[in-house]
Amino acid sequence: MKHNKLKISKIVDELMNYFFSKGAFEMNIDVKETPEYYRICFKSRGAKLSREEVKRFDKLLRYGKREEMEEYYWFLAGDSDVDTELSLVGMMTDETKVVYDEENGIEVILYRYKEGVK
Repeated sequence: MKHNKLKISKIVDELMNYFFSKGAFEMNIDVKETPEYYRICFKSRGAKLSREEVKRFDKLLRYGKREEMEEYYWFLAGDSDVDTELSLVGMMTDETKVVYDEENGIEVILYRYKEGVK
């Protein structure tokens, strides 16, 4: 796969855009690269999300990796200031974990496996 690191930065951009639009005032991002995968751990506080919004967010991120779509559309992630492309993030990741509570905020962990893994 070409442009893996740029794709990771686009995923992070998209998450930041989404949470800024929801009123987040604190975001922490940890990106780790191993020989097998990239892991993005994203934590945010202050975003105002209803239960339904959290469910929809989780569902969009679990859209399922679609490599054929990803190759055509990955460059669009993170560039829209009108709408989010969370389903595109879902198409670009292999595993997702979302944990939310009103007091501590939201934690999103995404895995993107490297070519030939899984």
